[in-house]
Amino acid sequence: MTDMRIECLHDFREFQSVRDDWNEFTESCLPDNYSRTHAWLSAWWDTYHSGKPAIIYLQRDPATGRIVAAAPLLIRKEIFGGFPVRSLQILGSGIGTDDFLIGPEARGFVPAVLNDLVNNHDWHVATLHRLSSPLFHDDVRQICSTLGCSVDCTETEDYLVRFPAGFEEYLQNRSRKFRRNFNQALNRLKKEGAVTLEILDPFRDAQRVYELGREVAMTSWQFRAGKSHFNENGVASFYANLAKTGHCSSGEEFTVLKVGDRPVAYLLSCRRGRTYYAVDTAFHADYRHVSAGRILFGMIFERLIDEGGIDCFDFEGSGDYKDDYATHTRNTNLILVYHRNLYPRLIRLAKRSKMYAFLKGQQNRLTARMKRQSSGPPTV
Repeated sequence: MTDMRIECLHDFREFQSVRDDWNEFTESCLPDNYSRTHAWLSAWWDTYHSGKPAIIYLQRDPATGRIVAAAPLLIRKEIFGGFPVRSLQILGSGIGTDDFLIGPEARGFVPAVLNDLVNNHDWHVATLHRLSSPLFHDDVRQICSTLGCSVDCTETEDYLVRFPAGFEEYLQNRSRKFRRNFNQALNRLKKEGAVTLEILDPFRDAQRVYELGREVAMTSWQFRAGKSHFNENGVASFYANLAKTGHCSSGEEFTVLKVGDRPVAYLLSCRRGRTYYAVDTAFHADYRHVSAGRILFGMIFERLIDEGGIDCFDFEGSGDYKDDYATHTRNTNLILVYHRNLYPRLIRLAKRSKMYAFLKGQQNRLTARMKRQSSGPPTV
C-alpha cells in the first residue's frame, strides 16, 4: 500500500461532511468503541468545544478512499496541576479509551501524527487516558521520547463485573456485609415509595432524559464542581447535543432509579456486543442516607442478568464504591506527554517536587470531602 498520506480536519462542518465514512470505519474496525462514533464525538465537540477548531487526523486507503485510521484531537486551555496550560486531548477525553483509532490497513499513522503535533502545533501537555493497547502505548512513549518530549506513564485499573448465571449467585459471591447493607438500603428506600427503573433512549427521549437527569445532577457534587454533563454551556448540554445528532442505534441507554415519581439516581450507559459500559452517573443528595446510587447499580445488574445477552459490566475506571461491586479488574495506562519546550519542562519538574505532592494531597482531601457531603457515608 503506497501514498498513505495524512489529512487533517479542523472545522466542525468539515467533520460533519465525513460522517458516513467515519461511521463505516468505526463500525467495521472498532465496533466496541462506542465513544468514538461520529454522533458521540459531534455532541462532545458541540458541547465542550463549541465554535473552536479541533485537530482530526485521518488516513485513507488511496485506492478506495476508505478511512483506515483516525485521531480526533483538540487543544484547549486548562489548569493542569495548578498551572495554566494548552492541553492536548482526545476529543471526548476520559470517556472510553484514548487509543488512536487504527485499523489493520493503517501504515505509519502514529509517527506521522505525533511528528506533526510536536513540530506544528502549540500545546504544553498531552493527556491520554485509559490506554488499552500495549502496542499503541509503547509507540507513543518511544516516538515522543525520540522527538525530545518527556513522557510519564502510570498504570491504572478498570473495574469490571463478570455476570454469573443469576443475580442471587452474584450477591452470594459478595461479602456478608455487602449483602446486609444492600438489602437494608433497598428496604429503607422502599419505605419512601415504590422503587422502579425507567429506561430511556437518550436520542428519542431527549427532553425527558434532560429533565430527569438534571433534577438529579443539580444536587450532586459533580454539578457544584462544574464537572457534570448537566452543567450549562450556554443553552446547550451534552445530552441535548447528543439528541441533535440523530439516533444511531448504538445501544445507548439512560436508566433512572425512581422512588414513586421522583428520580433519585441515573446512569447513562452503552451496550456493545456482550459488554455494558457505564458512562455517566449521578445520585440525588436527598437520598444519600439510603445509598440510592448503589441500589441503582444493583437493580441494573439484576435486570441485565435476568434478560441475558450481557456478560460484563464495565465501570470504565476505579475508585469510590466500584471496588465493592467489581469481580475483576483490567489494567490500563495513563500517559502524560510534556512538550519539549521550556514551560512544560518546568511544570514537570514542579509536579515532582515535595511541595507539589503536599498541595495535591490537600486538594484530594477537599474533593473527597465534597463527595462525602453530597453522597453521605457508604453503606456497602
